[in-house]
Amino acid sequence: MVPVPSTSIRSIIETWVDELFERLEAVGGSPPRVRVTAARNGLTCLIQVWPMRTEMPTAKGERRVPGSRRRQCRQDVLAAVAPASHSLTRKEIVRVLKDAKAGHGVGTIAKALAELTAAGEMVNTRDRRGYRLPSWVRRQPSLFGDLVSAN
Repeated sequence: MVPVPSTSIRSIIETWVDELFERLEAVGGSPPRVRVTAARNGLTCLIQVWPMRTEMPTAKGERRVPGSRRRQCRQDVLAAVAPASHSLTRKEIVRVLKDAKAGHGVGTIAKALAELTAAGEMVNTRDRRGYRLPSWVRRQPSLFGDLVSAN
């Protein structure tokens, strides 16, 4: 790679920025908030676009709200258990979410199960049969041989 004087690099970038603005104006609509980074051949580039009369976006401002991923995991766990016709073990729930490509780790799922159980949104009777929704009616054998509904 032949070294290029810094003034040439600056003019290249300014020309490219002008073209970028022209293309964004052609798209129309409200200005987007976009951050794009790239690296190649020992150089790194950061391009940010945001509405003019707002504060410049920062990486800190883009961080997720604490617990938002766990809330999504809890919703995904409930969605995984709801269609099942029987209680699911933690291992089965992890497998269902993995097959669905939900992107939750085993620890996040375990924490979501604990939170859902503590909140009463799921039941785990610790009978090694797994987790179920509280609205499910569990069938248990009675002393007299017939099945009795129990919650």
